[in-house]
Amino acid sequence: MTELSDLQFALLVTLPVLLFLLVIVVFPLGYAFWLSFHSTRFVDGARYSFCGFDNYIAAWQSPGFWNAVAVSLHFAMVSTVFTLGIGLMIALILARIGRGRGFIFSLAFLPWAISDYATGVIFRYVLGGRSSIFTTLSYLFGFNTRVNLLAEGIVIEGLALGFAWHLAPLVAFFLLAGIRTIPVRLYDLAELDHCGPWSKFRYVTLPYIRYSLFVFTTISCVFALKTFELVYLQTGGGPGIASATLTYFIYKESILHLNLGYGAAISLYLLLLFVALSLFLYVVWGRKEV
Repeated sequence: MTELSDLQFALLVTLPVLLFLLVIVVFPLGYAFWLSFHSTRFVDGARYSFCGFDNYIAAWQSPGFWNAVAVSLHFAMVSTVFTLGIGLMIALILARIGRGRGFIFSLAFLPWAISDYATGVIFRYVLGGRSSIFTTLSYLFGFNTRVNLLAEGIVIEGLALGFAWHLAPLVAFFLLAGIRTIPVRLYDLAELDHCGPWSKFRYVTLPYIRYSLFVFTTISCVFALKTFELVYLQTGGGPGIASATLTYFIYKESILHLNLGYGAAISLYLLLLFVALSLFLYVVWGRKEV
């Protein structure tokens, strides 16, 4: 029986994964690329006609597309700040708790276990208009004012709250793991130097979690850019087009208007935005951490 070389064995072991990636990633991406160069008509079945770069040019010249880009970047930025801020706060609080930490963290981790669909429905009623918890509190304390955190001027922040509520527990889990690797003697030395809470965080805690913060900044930005269920269920892209992100714009063009080629072109623009944003974060921050 012939023995396999190390290279042959490695190829044999990775072949199922490569086939899986080919089917799940490469084929859909290739099909979207092909579709973006065609216009689609649904008359007597689907009919495709080659149109070159027309879909890309149409998207580039569309005010709706650029509004969606601006909304997506705004949402990604606010969501990342909220997610990292809440996640870091949870991690720092849990790091100081002795007894019952596991139980409390289990409760704090529950939002991550809830689906995006459920999160969107919950926050639509928690933040939106007549049914919002803030409207209830307003009437309870006699102000009798309707508080809508999904109104046009602050709808992105309202969406970001739902996003952060869902993702922050995962961020807290990894940040807490990093914090617990910090030697206690470093905090003891900081105490001897009469360091306050901010100095301890800046010079002791932060260096140990900087890389985790970079990783989750990137993850949060990418997750925010690809979020669809939350936008669809919480605001429906409204009011008007105030929360119409790129994913919602793709849904509207591809599914509602059946303009598949145009939607595919926009989805590839979104892919380029993923890559550009990830490279930007790596160049300005991540390269220093590696």
